[in-house]
Amino acid sequence: MVRWTWLGLSQDVYSPALNEFRPMDRDTVREMMSGRYLLASKLVDTDGGSPFAVDVDHRDWHDELHGFSWLRHFRDARNTDERYFARTLVMDWVSRFAEFDPDTWSLTLTSQRLMNWLRHFNLLSEGASAEQVKAISRSIGMQAQSVRLRGGLATDPLDELMAAILPVAVSLCDASDDRHVAQAVERLVGLLKKHVDDSGLYRGRSARQQLILLTELVTVRQALSQRSVELVREIGPLVEKMHLALDSITLSSGEPGYFNGTGQLPVEIIFAVQTQGSGRRQGNALVGGYGVIADGQSLAIMDSGRVPAAAYSGEAHASALALEFSHGKELVFGNCGPAPAELEENRQLFRIGSTHSGPTIDDQSSARFGRAGALLNYGDKPYIEVDRDEASMLARTSGFRSRFGVQIERRVTLMSSGETLVGQDKLISPGGRRNLKGELTIRFHLAPGARASRAEGGEMILIQLGSGARWSFLWEAATAHIEDSVRQSSHIGFYRTQQIVLTAAVAADAEVAWIFTKQTG
Repeated sequence: MVRWTWLGLSQDVYSPALNEFRPMDRDTVREMMSGRYLLASKLVDTDGGSPFAVDVDHRDWHDELHGFSWLRHFRDARNTDERYFARTLVMDWVSRFAEFDPDTWSLTLTSQRLMNWLRHFNLLSEGASAEQVKAISRSIGMQAQSVRLRGGLATDPLDELMAAILPVAVSLCDASDDRHVAQAVERLVGLLKKHVDDSGLYRGRSARQQLILLTELVTVRQALSQRSVELVREIGPLVEKMHLALDSITLSSGEPGYFNGTGQLPVEIIFAVQTQGSGRRQGNALVGGYGVIADGQSLAIMDSGRVPAAAYSGEAHASALALEFSHGKELVFGNCGPAPAELEENRQLFRIGSTHSGPTIDDQSSARFGRAGALLNYGDKPYIEVDRDEASMLARTSGFRSRFGVQIERRVTLMSSGETLVGQDKLISPGGRRNLKGELTIRFHLAPGARASRAEGGEMILIQLGSGARWSFLWEAATAHIEDSVRQSSHIGFYRTQQIVLTAAVAADAEVAWIFTKQTG
C-alpha cells in the first residue's frame, strides 16, 4: 500500500532554484565518457559499459555513483554529446532502479541523489524528449514521496535530517507556494535544533557527517534567501553555526581532524562549502566536546572522549584525550582514521583507542562497543576546559576507572608562537588505591612521510616531516619506542607511517611529560 502512494507522481518540469557551488573537473567528464569512473578515489574501468551494471565491492564508490554528485562535472557541458551522456546515465538509473531497494534507496543516498538531479535539472532536460523529461520527473516525484513517508520513521539522525532537507529543496523547485515551503523549513529547523548541539556540531561529532549535511544545507539556504528573507531568517543562523563548528575542528593543514569516523575528505569540497559561510572561528575554543587551541601557525585539537547518545554513535571512536597537531599546512601527528571501504571487516579495529594519538591502559579503550557497533560509555561524562586567553587545554576521562582504578588527565599547551607543544599525562586515583596494575601507553601517530630516529645517546627523538621540516621530541618518566603505524588515505588506502610510543607503569599520581619542538636553522 505504501508503494502505491508513490505511483503516478510526476512533474512536467522543475525550476532551476538550486545552485551548484562545488567545483567541476573537465578531466572527470572525459574519463567517464571513456568508461573510467574515479569515484571515492577508486578507479573502475567499465570497458564502455554502464557503471550501474558493474558489481564493485566498495561501499564509498557505490554511494558516490548512486548519489550523482559527479553530475556537477557536466555543469558546463560544451556539446550535445556530453549532455546526452549525463542524461543517459540518469535514464539508465531510472530504468534499473525504479523499484525500492535498501542499498540504492536509503534515505541519505536518495536525498543526495535528488538534490543533485534538481541542481542539474536543466542539464538533464535540455535536448531530452518529452518522454525522457517525464520519466525523470516521475522518478523524482516517486523518490521524494518515498523519502517523505520514510523520513518520519528514520532511526538514524543523519537519515532523518537528510530526509527533512529534501522536501525543502523539492518545494523550492516544484512551484509550491510559500506556505508549503515554510512548513518544510519549519520541520527542518526543528530537527536541526534537535540533532545539532549548541556549538553548531552535529551530535555524531564527525566532521564527515557535518560536511554531508552542510553540502545540502548550503544549497537550500541559498535558494531560500533568493526567494524570501522570512524563509531564511531562522535557518540561516543555524547553518552559519555549523560552518563555524566545522572550521573549528579543521587543522591548519586544511583537513578536519581524524575523529569519530572522519578520514581524508576532499579539500576542494570543504573549501567550496566553507566559503559559503560568512565568518571563521579564531583562537581557543570548545566545540562539541573538542578542545581547540591555536598559536602562531600551529593548531591542536583534542577530543574529550565524549560518547554521543547511542543513536549517533554508530561511527564514533574510542578517542578519549586523542590529539591532532598541525603546523602551517602540514600535519605533525594525528590519528589513524577509520578503516577504508576495502577493510570493512576491520572496521572496529580502527575505532579503538590504540589507533589514536592518546593514552590507553593495557591497550584497552576508554569506551566499549555495543550492538550494531554503537559506542558505549565506561565511566562518567568526561571533562574538558580551554583557557581562552592562553593556548592551553585540559581534559580528563574516567573511562579507565572501573577497570584500573585511575582517571587520566591530559594537559596540552602551545608555546613559542606555536613552535613548541608541551603535554602532561597524569594518572589520578580518586579512591586512593595504591595496589594499581597495568601499563600506560601514550601514542603519537606521525604524519605520512615523517621519519623518526633516535638522536645520539637515545634521549631525544628527531622527526623529519615530508616537507623537510624538523621537530624534536623529548619525554620524561616513560620509556620511548618507535614503531610502525598507518594513516588512512582515500587515495591510496593507508599510508605506512611511524608512531612514537611511550610506556609507563600505572601508579597513583604518575605523570608522563612530553614536548614537541620545531627545529630552526
